[in-house]
Amino acid sequence: MAGQPQRSPGADPTRKRTPWRTYAAVAVGLVAAIIIVQNSQSVEVEILFASTTTPLVFALLIMFGLGALTGWLLPRVRRGRREEKKRD
Repeated sequence: MAGQPQRSPGADPTRKRTPWRTYAAVAVGLVAAIIIVQNSQSVEVEILFASTTTPLVFALLIMFGLGALTGWLLPRVRRGRREEKKRD
């Protein structure tokens, strides 16, 4: 059959490949979890003019969350600016 692509025997055409980003996210999450568990002592955190004592675990979780949010948000902002320039 000339028009149909050839498949290897046993290949499942409905099976999707897992993207590398999924593996990278799992690896980053695992490393972050190990770091958080190893750093459970209390620390003093200063944010602008406020100062508080909190377990390092919570400070690391907040910073990790802010980093993840920034990494997710920045490409969308840049994409929006590029699309805005194209319209002008």
